[in-house]
Amino acid sequence: METIELNRMSIDELRNLNSLVISVIESKKRILSAQKKRELYVGAKVRVDHDKLRDEDCFIEKINRTKCVIGVEGRFDSYNVPISMLTLKVK
Repeated sequence: METIELNRMSIDELRNLNSLVISVIESKKRILSAQKKRELYVGAKVRVDHDKLRDEDCFIEKINRTKCVIGVEGRFDSYNVPISMLTLKVK
């Protein structure tokens, strides 16, 4: 769809299009999150996409609905991290 076509649409049509696009984006994000959650398991070595834990050796202590409890090897620290910020380390 090009800008010219969008300019021809009414405000109500644009709002409807916007809500459809948002619902598709949200459903795709839910599917990706569910796929990522299925590959994670307790004890798995993970990489965390955050400055505070970027170069640390981390592992999963517990998997919750939307977040995981992450432990850092060699320390007693644990963090609640969103599943979307985790990547499984390849052995």
